[in-house]
Amino acid sequence: MNNAQHTPSAPQFKRVLKLKDLVIYGIAFMTPIAPAYIYGYASQLTKGMLPLAYLIAMLAMLFSAYSYGRMAAAFPVSGSTYTYTQRAINPHLGFFAGWAMFMDYVLVPLIVFMIGASYANVLVPSVPYWAWVLIIAGVITTINILGMQMAAKTNQILVLFMGIVVAIFVIFCMKAITAGEGASALVSITPFFNSETFALSAVVSGAAIACFSFLGFDSITTLSEEAVNPKDDIWKAAILSCLIGGGIFIVQAYVAQLVWPDVNSFQSDDTALFEVAEAAGGALVATLFTVAVIVSTFTAGLTGQASASRLMFSMGRDEVLPKKFFTHLHPKYNTPMYNILLMCSISIVGALVLPMNLVAELMNFGGLSGFMFVNLSVIVYYYFRKKEKKLVRYLVIPGLGFLICFYLFINLSALTLKVGFSWMALGVIYALITTKGFKKKPPILTDL
Repeated sequence: MNNAQHTPSAPQFKRVLKLKDLVIYGIAFMTPIAPAYIYGYASQLTKGMLPLAYLIAMLAMLFSAYSYGRMAAAFPVSGSTYTYTQRAINPHLGFFAGWAMFMDYVLVPLIVFMIGASYANVLVPSVPYWAWVLIIAGVITTINILGMQMAAKTNQILVLFMGIVVAIFVIFCMKAITAGEGASALVSITPFFNSETFALSAVVSGAAIACFSFLGFDSITTLSEEAVNPKDDIWKAAILSCLIGGGIFIVQAYVAQLVWPDVNSFQSDDTALFEVAEAAGGALVATLFTVAVIVSTFTAGLTGQASASRLMFSMGRDEVLPKKFFTHLHPKYNTPMYNILLMCSISIVGALVLPMNLVAELMNFGGLSGFMFVNLSVIVYYYFRKKEKKLVRYLVIPGLGFLICFYLFINLSALTLKVGFSWMALGVIYALITTKGFKKKPPILTDL
């Protein structure tokens, strides 16, 4: 199958992205400053042990990152979770994997429009929230239509800025921690284990929420058709972005915990990390941190919108979605323009009418669902279909990835599970109609 060629009429992307671009893309999607979105609530949920929850979440994501890499090597085409499940297990199951991840990818740009507009409105109150939503949407959509090279260059600049701000935040936190107590105050086991408050169920629930910060490394695989060397670079980029991002999250949560030990005393859970920044470095550091959050909405919005548009492209190319619309590429920039504009419209409407907390919770449903599908795909494709009996590589690692993600999945809130399964039920109805009761299979595109 890997040696088959595309038909001349099959639309394809240009291969322009190197390993560095892919890693930055994944980190940009996750955003280095992601703990700011969940710190207040998650630190309280874990009883002051968010660094431990982040460590658990990172280990869980590493198993899944490995599985994504293995499947990208087997099928170096756009589509990610959808494509891997479709090819490895079953075309219909692939649709449901794509349907679950589609919710995740749609919600990423939506929530960053909301967060960016909210903080921009605080900095410049004279410009209303809805206007900021339109401004952010316009910039992100224009850059994505201009192509992945433009988006990659933009992400490099913005990720560098966020990295500098995070470094400044950590330095000021360390300075505040050591003031009067010396360097020894920087070393503490409490953020990882506090015997007085430790509860496994609380830490696991916190790890499930912390997965929110990692949603993004998987998006790298949607760029397989635009990677210069997808078979080698995709899996490396997935693991590297997961490790680098996880390390950044753990360090931020660790120093924040030491600066502000009483996690129940924040004035606002939504702005908890900004209160920590202000306590550690004053108003200037807190303002700089706020600007970095706004910047993060551009990086996450760029990558989220790009990934969703390419997932829709793959599903349209396989005629799971209307082919004429979803496979249209811009004649000059070779980007799925209609999909990008559709994503922009959905995100604008959602940012204006939906509550932020519901959107954030639902992202974990889609993400963890997709991770489980891909881990299962590795086992089915390599261990059973190809008969490659490498126990650790193709059974133990993806098996652990599946089990860990499933455990985190069932620890999501009842509301998240209810709404998420309602979304999946809509997918069942759509699939029943379009496949005439699952009797018609969607065509499978041959590999590049």
